[in-house]
Amino acid sequence: MVLYLTGSFIPYQEMGSYEKIPPEECYGFFEDLRGEWPQSANLLYVPCDPEAVSENEHQKKRLLDAFEFTNLPVGEVKILDEKPDSSVKDLIAWSNVIYLAGGHVPTQLAFMKRIGLKDALADYDGIVIGLSSGSMNAAYNVYLLPELKGEAADPNYVRFSDGLDLTNIEIIPHADTIKTMTIDGKNVIEDIVLPDSYGGRFYLITDGSYFKVKNGRTMFRGEGEVIEDGVISPLKEGAVIPYMGVYEQPVIKTILADGYDMIVSVNITNGVCEVYYLNQSLWGVFESTKLKYNDIVFKLSQKVVEEERENFLNCMNMTYICHEIVERGNFVRTVHVDVERGRRAKNIRVREVPGYPDWRLFVFFDITSSLDHDVMTDEYSRAGFLDRAELFISEFADSGNYSLVYTNVKGFKAVNELFGDQSGDMVIFQTRDVLRKYLRPIIMGRLESDHFALITANENLKDKNLKAMCSQTFRVESKEFNYEIRCGIHAINSSGARVTQILAGAKLAEKNIKTGKGNLLYAYYDDVLKENYVKQRFLLADFERALDENEFEPYYQPIVDAKTGEIVSAEMLIRWRHKDLGMVSPGDFIPVIEAEGKIPSLDNFIVSRGMELIARRTYKKKKIVPCAMNLSRVDFYDSLFIESIFERIKDLELDPTMVRFEVTESAYADLEAKAMDYLNRMQKQGIQILLDDYGSGMSSLSMLENFSFDIIKLDLGFIRKIGINEKAESIIITTIGLAHMIGAKVTAEGVETEEQLKFLRNYDCDYIQGYYFYKPMPEKEFEKILDK
Repeated sequence: MVLYLTGSFIPYQEMGSYEKIPPEECYGFFEDLRGEWPQSANLLYVPCDPEAVSENEHQKKRLLDAFEFTNLPVGEVKILDEKPDSSVKDLIAWSNVIYLAGGHVPTQLAFMKRIGLKDALADYDGIVIGLSSGSMNAAYNVYLLPELKGEAADPNYVRFSDGLDLTNIEIIPHADTIKTMTIDGKNVIEDIVLPDSYGGRFYLITDGSYFKVKNGRTMFRGEGEVIEDGVISPLKEGAVIPYMGVYEQPVIKTILADGYDMIVSVNITNGVCEVYYLNQSLWGVFESTKLKYNDIVFKLSQKVVEEERENFLNCMNMTYICHEIVERGNFVRTVHVDVERGRRAKNIRVREVPGYPDWRLFVFFDITSSLDHDVMTDEYSRAGFLDRAELFISEFADSGNYSLVYTNVKGFKAVNELFGDQSGDMVIFQTRDVLRKYLRPIIMGRLESDHFALITANENLKDKNLKAMCSQTFRVESKEFNYEIRCGIHAINSSGARVTQILAGAKLAEKNIKTGKGNLLYAYYDDVLKENYVKQRFLLADFERALDENEFEPYYQPIVDAKTGEIVSAEMLIRWRHKDLGMVSPGDFIPVIEAEGKIPSLDNFIVSRGMELIARRTYKKKKIVPCAMNLSRVDFYDSLFIESIFERIKDLELDPTMVRFEVTESAYADLEAKAMDYLNRMQKQGIQILLDDYGSGMSSLSMLENFSFDIIKLDLGFIRKIGINEKAESIIITTIGLAHMIGAKVTAEGVETEEQLKFLRNYDCDYIQGYYFYKPMPEKEFEKILDK
């Protein structure tokens, strides 16, 4: 391609008047053009506005006159338009000379973009001649000089845009006219062009002057000036080295696209913004604002993660920013945003603009790519792994030969506590090395702490490899510590699967590995696991509705006197009679509801129903026994809920001795001073407190010393060993004796056989709970038993 950039080479004539006039001398323009001209030109005329038919015909006629006077033969002329039957690429291929007409720069640029002219010219090897606006729009970065009334005064008028990318030369034509022009009360050169030249370079040229670009070499003929960073200097004829401005060169553009989100200057006096670069992901932010700083900041805040949003809005206050720049010389912040591929880190930097005391330059760029490696292990970080894994899955998943493995070191916290952080780091290194040794990962990343994820070929997932890898021994000096690497494995079978979904499945498989001697330390995500997970998520999503529609039902399991068999109390339980699924086992919904922090709602429901039963039967003077309700550790952090218990007892005029609360051994161990105060207050009012599941966890004598439990409930795990394990029997006997010595009663849970009952009676157990006497039953059935 040979490119000519001109201010004008055809004589000016007003619309409506026409005279065939030869062109003036243009510094050898026509002679140079004649050396490139084909034998007969197929001329494609690219108008400013295809709808302006009269103006186009007027300019075309004068253009052809100039070519005729200078012996440049033209065979056929076609005008580019937007008609459906017009093919831009076909017209480009037909032509060997293209003329970019003069006119209003933004109007012509918009037309060029609509028809895709830039892409159509990619492989063009003919002559392109630009006149005035056509020369301006030929640039990579087009300077849209205000030229119509109102444009200079409009704060939202866009002054820079991407053009045809045929050159890096940004010309301003008609120098003699421009120098004397004012728009909206502003001197075009002094008030508009000079300020806009910071960070760029403009070539102000007279009519008749021109640039020629051929084979990567740019030559200038004529008269002109260079305007750069607010300074005007002479433009000499001869070779010109195109300005490699920050926003001009394609290589710079590529660098910006690989991490930069936005480069914006902001006027601190009125909040007006000028955008120099904008990543496509942020286009929506600016479509809904009027380029005002506060509007843009608010829109950006909606992309920031919720926990950082308020701080982001506070620190982006312009007064705060300017103060920090004065104090420190710069302003730098990092925030995070959540996108589909995970969390991204965004860095914000603000600088003063040389020569413009009222302006600040804001640069937003993504620093995640520089953080995609874990500095400790030199493996990928979470973000880095997810990015590479996503790409790998899209290309190789359909072969079905690969799997994603998620690993978790069980007992890692103990290593840090026993041997110190440095030894903990060594365990991380050892884990990394054994994963590489046995699984030979294609991609591996450390997600966080002791958790790794990797993609490997299925041939590496042999039982022998996995078993050797999962059981490890850490040695430091003379000390040894055995630890386990637990693995969840998810097969990669579809290129359409998202890595986040596959990773979630692998995590779920690891989470469901059963603890115990002899159990495998690795598990595969399969349809059964998926079905259970989907069911749990469905139940969780349906929980609030079910609570509102009374699908939950209180069940009661009577507790009897060990000697007489008489019902002396009951434990309240919960059942879910789902409208579609029928009766749902507590084992299916309690864990997921508890994990999501929704268990207080269920506890509140049980407390309400239990107290209603006690109040109703008391009012009717029917037999009632104390009902024990479970409280979770989370309940004690909700002071309003705990206080409501006391208020409901008072409002319903209940006998507090009819109300009992069970606290599990593990929950009690986590209770803080405030929760202990609540338990003591309950006891003072006559409410009995039961220690549930004693012996199921890390039973401590100190908890029996620190709080006077009214009843201790032996865990069914011990009861089932009666007649089987003598040590378990000895522990039961000792626990019963210990409880009696500290003034507590004992309830045995899970009693199912005559042998168990006889043993417990012989050693003075107070109460019996289990299927031997009663199964859990609905409220109505429980009341019938009480009425007998």
